[in-house]
Amino acid sequence: MKKFREVAVVGVGLHPWGVFPDRSMREMAVEAITEALADAKMEWREIESMVSGGYLWVSQREGMFGILSGTAISSAMGGIGIPITSCANACATGGAIFREAYLAVASGLHDTAIAVAADKSAGGFFRPQSEDKEFDLDYIRYVMTGETNPAYWAMECVRRMNDIGTTEDDLAMVKVITSKVAPANPKTRYKKAFSKEQVLESPMVCTPLHLLEICATSDGAGAVILCDAEKARKYTDKPVLVDAAAIGSPTFGDHTIPLTYLSAYPRPGVGILTESRNAIAAVYKMSGRKPEDIDIIELPDNSSWHYFAYLDCMLQAQDGEAEKLLRSGKVDPVDGDLPVCPSGGLGACGEAVVAQGLFQIYELVKQLRGEAGERQVKNNPKVGLAQTYGYAGNNAACILSKAW
Repeated sequence: MKKFREVAVVGVGLHPWGVFPDRSMREMAVEAITEALADAKMEWREIESMVSGGYLWVSQREGMFGILSGTAISSAMGGIGIPITSCANACATGGAIFREAYLAVASGLHDTAIAVAADKSAGGFFRPQSEDKEFDLDYIRYVMTGETNPAYWAMECVRRMNDIGTTEDDLAMVKVITSKVAPANPKTRYKKAFSKEQVLESPMVCTPLHLLEICATSDGAGAVILCDAEKARKYTDKPVLVDAAAIGSPTFGDHTIPLTYLSAYPRPGVGILTESRNAIAAVYKMSGRKPEDIDIIELPDNSSWHYFAYLDCMLQAQDGEAEKLLRSGKVDPVDGDLPVCPSGGLGACGEAVVAQGLFQIYELVKQLRGEAGERQVKNNPKVGLAQTYGYAGNNAACILSKAW
């Protein structure tokens, strides 16, 4: 593998997650960028390259600005003539643009780069963006089955319960344990801790998933500034190194039915969630680290099923290990030996699709710096791992570590 320069995160910013009908995508992005610049003690003119997340709901929100988000955001900040790329990898977009900004600096092409994403959810269940009955597979699956995303998650969850023995109590406890830190995070949408009884008494959405076991759709924005590690001390005395950043796609034969499709073509030995496993394998290889090196995790808990499935994936563990870890208390988001989702996770903040990966990176940086306040984890973390997955087989992961 080609030797890259070391890269550090020197600034992070986050617009709160929620529903903001009177704020545009650009306005939210500008707020996140402004906070990241202040965090890095940097001027906007010092940014040399920008990668932006183009969000999905173009037919409902902001038209071409949703596609050309980078130029739209830059014009709001004040154009400075830098190269700008806008891209969309569904819910993995935040991690994908972080990787592109990282590569711009690691390659030596630029000394500073910013990854920024803002999303205005269309509200309710995610739905097709066209009515093209010939080529839009997403529209076709809705017309044929009326099957929303949670229905896919529920079917996978039932399979896990059958194969591994996951219980309804396990599913409820995911919400209980992640929501305990939500009141302490000023950026989350839902600042409430829930009991197991409250979770199990919430309405059933798709059996076996209750309403409080599924994340909401939300608005939100984030920004992360990266810099050549040798110059990072100019901006911060607590630079956070990017050990690895990778994206993944599925391997043919994956047993999981991906969103937008109605069937899979399973092959022996391939397994499930291969886009996620491929991204995780890549960041471990790139960083030279192993699962036992990880001190803190942010994962995509779109539902309680996701929490278990992705925790197994991120730790490269046998399926079912995640339930054991939850029951043991090891993954308590503050007091655990391996805190998971100390941000409160997607359950607390909701899903602002293209910005979600930056929300995770923001949290890892705050935790590694010891700046998370009441939700600061107790295990003195040195290495953090984050992963997001997206529609139709997109995934992104990164490993960050203290540089001091």
